[in-house]
Amino acid sequence: MATLENDEIMLHEILNQPRAWAATIEAMTAQAAGLRALVSDVDDIVLTGCGSGLNAATAIAPVLQSITGVRARAVPAAEMVFFPETVFVKRTRCLVVAISRSGATTETVQARDVASGRGMPTLGITCHPDSPLARTSDAALVLDAANEASVTTTQSLTSMVLAGQVLAALIAGDGAYLDQLRQLPDLGSRLLDHCHDLGRTIGADPTLTKFAFVGSGVGLGLAREGQLKIKEMTLLPSDAYPILDFRHGPKSNVDEHMLITVLSTDRTRRIELEFLAEMRGLGGRQLLLCERADGALRAHADWVVEVESGLPDFARDILFMLPIHFLAYYKSLSLGLSPSTPTNLSYWVATQSL
Repeated sequence: MATLENDEIMLHEILNQPRAWAATIEAMTAQAAGLRALVSDVDDIVLTGCGSGLNAATAIAPVLQSITGVRARAVPAAEMVFFPETVFVKRTRCLVVAISRSGATTETVQARDVASGRGMPTLGITCHPDSPLARTSDAALVLDAANEASVTTTQSLTSMVLAGQVLAALIAGDGAYLDQLRQLPDLGSRLLDHCHDLGRTIGADPTLTKFAFVGSGVGLGLAREGQLKIKEMTLLPSDAYPILDFRHGPKSNVDEHMLITVLSTDRTRRIELEFLAEMRGLGGRQLLLCERADGALRAHADWVVEVESGLPDFARDILFMLPIHFLAYYKSLSLGLSPSTPTNLSYWVATQSL
């Protein structure tokens, strides 16, 4: 049942993210040796999940491949269950990383079972130590500090993405990348007040009735999570695309009632100005999430969040989720909804026929 107390708990969960990140890094580095052993003889890494778990997998996959040099991809859990031959290649050994906050989502647990039945090593990422996923995986990353009372995922999602990033650093023995990730809790703490105020301001704007999120690299998975947060918490239309793909059809829906959130990267910076200018010309409102913004970028964005992290792409990305969480939270409240207990949703999904 939705209550004011539940929504206040969710706000605490959003604000708690930097502390959850610090605990995640500490917990994972304690398991470094075992995690390296798990991937010592694999050819591929397949990440799987449902909903936010799949969005986390989509965000983690490019990091794992880029940092470790091992092929990595994200696959919906149900695809692994029903079409395993499209996931697993003969004479190829892959690590399956199954991601589920509850550790009990039917498709994700079944996908782990399918992988294990084919002799593949499995790693579970969850927030519940006694869950089926934690109990049955060959190894488990249990993120206790990121667990949530709310149905809606916030700190668990960003912490699971961070866990995947730390996993990449540990597998590769990349101390420099791990040191970059260690800076995220302090950086997030410094951003909270600004992101909170901005989210409250944008969320209260009654003229914004549809949303789009565009991103690339890690940002694509996070854009899809932004889309999901809006759909769950506000029941309003929301899209997510790679930044240039948005210009191939989805832009037909842009007008003064749409907020387009751009998750910036260093590599796409040169085309972001053109994109922002085009969407502004169509009447769209824009929120730019970036490392730093020059005057030209600011001229085409209605709101800007500069994280000023000093970190590269693939390290700073989860910082962009802070303003998105506040935006969705306050938009939900402005519509008289409960952001912590979205309509028709439960803490985890059971599928009886699987």
